[in-house]
Amino acid sequence: MTTPLLQVQHLSRHYRQRRHSLFEPPRITRALDDVSLELQAGHSLGIVGESGSGKTTLARLIMALDQPDAGKVLLLGRDLHALPPRELLQARKDFQMVFQDPYASLDPRQTVLRIVTEPLHMDGLDRATLRQRALLALQEVGLREPDLDKYPHEFSGGQRQRIAMARALISRPRLIVADEPVSALDVSVQAQVLNLICRLQQEHGISFVLISHDLAVVHHVCHQIAVLYRGQLVEYAPAEQLFSAPQHPYTQKLLSAVPRL
Repeated sequence: MTTPLLQVQHLSRHYRQRRHSLFEPPRITRALDDVSLELQAGHSLGIVGESGSGKTTLARLIMALDQPDAGKVLLLGRDLHALPPRELLQARKDFQMVFQDPYASLDPRQTVLRIVTEPLHMDGLDRATLRQRALLALQEVGLREPDLDKYPHEFSGGQRQRIAMARALISRPRLIVADEPVSALDVSVQAQVLNLICRLQQEHGISFVLISHDLAVVHHVCHQIAVLYRGQLVEYAPAEQLFSAPQHPYTQKLLSAVPRL
């Protein structure tokens, strides 16, 4: 077995809640509690669970946007939370994120060219090179050169999510974390974005961590599925095994809630 691209080791994150009185002990919310996962290069991992199960907290910790109370996140063998700020900034080229809301994740005051090339602004590239790199990234997601000079409000929701995908792709990352990337889109557009994720994985070997509450979505895309419940990992298995023979009662309830014709 090769060394996994991503290793999440005994990760925990607890939040202290505001006290209602001076004499009341502080309440602790265990957003994540001793979660361990692995992801091989070129594969995809689905993280599923109901709202409040810890999915987004896990995504933020993998992206080093928050500090864990315990545990490690290793990408290519590097502990992301132990890296100095400058080294972490350089390491971010290897992992990018696509956010849930395509309307909120793009700056409405910037052109698509500026938005897509944002991960490259510290590389000292000239304007012609930046434009060429942006054009290649847009073509990867099915958009055209005239779109570079437009603004986000000129696009549909599905096209905005494609722009967000282009921004994540432009630095040629090894890992993309997608937090509910299709939940705000129409069903037909969801299929287009999911097929785009599958194609990018096949053509470029990019690994994906897909955060979703929709089991049908992760079944379409992911090789492995991890089920979170109240911050704990209750089931972790290959996708086909989990769908054919779920072991945990919570996973069984999630599967029974999937609409069927």
